[in-house]
Amino acid sequence: MSKRNDAVAVTELKIFNRVFPYLMKRRCDSLVYYKLDIEMTNAVQFIQKKNHEAGERKYRIFDLIMAAMTRTVALRPALNRFIADYEFWQRNEISFNFVVKKDMHENSPERNTIVRFEEDMNFEEVSSIMRQAINSAMRVEENEDEALIKFFLRMPKWLLKLSTSILKRWDRKGHLPKQIRDADGLHVTSFIANLGSINIPNPPYHHLYEWGTTSLFLTLGRLHRTTILDENDNEFIKDTIQLGITIDERIAEGFYFMKALRILQEHLENPELLEDRPDPTMMK
Repeated sequence: MSKRNDAVAVTELKIFNRVFPYLMKRRCDSLVYYKLDIEMTNAVQFIQKKNHEAGERKYRIFDLIMAAMTRTVALRPALNRFIADYEFWQRNEISFNFVVKKDMHENSPERNTIVRFEEDMNFEEVSSIMRQAINSAMRVEENEDEALIKFFLRMPKWLLKLSTSILKRWDRKGHLPKQIRDADGLHVTSFIANLGSINIPNPPYHHLYEWGTTSLFLTLGRLHRTTILDENDNEFIKDTIQLGITIDERIAEGFYFMKALRILQEHLENPELLEDRPDPTMMK
């Protein structure tokens, strides 16, 4: 049995899933896209109430989305799988990568920011980690990933090509040095792009990268007001957000994915659920 330093092998799989890596060898061969519109009226009120109680703008909608994603992955752990060297792996941690931009100017530096959560964390704990991560990213002059890229770009082309080829092989075999894996931001549960922060209401889908082990990419649109009709054609104004989801379909079947999206939607529409810890009996 193969071993990795960032995951454990998945041994119990349906027969059709086992053959997928041989039929679809790359992530770009097995991408599935899904658009999800979520009503956020309760979420907005929840954040406003939390900030009022704190006496400051301490909490963000983005914190709530990260908490809901953490809870969804905890309850649907197959979302935290990836395929490498034709085998299925379960990641050892729940981790997300997102970009922090210091200000809204075109040439303003961007910082890849990796956050790690325990599967039983509640909203308060997730929000605290998010504040620390964002504040740190705003202060730092150069991230580890930038320093690493600069190091490799100093090499002549032939050596850079050879180095990247070796690193890709190490990555497939699970022997990539932890320092590189932790710095590059593509060895995480999901990359989350908050495009609402740059005023994009309808986020595009994003591809998955062949480098790394990330099997899920989430894009977030701008929170906005929408007119909704009920069954009697009465109009209601609601806060909504649109999510663009890209996933490697090989890691689980469609029914599993749809149930995961319902869990995500349920927790965003009912954010009070995130104030408690998840039920351990539901983590499967």
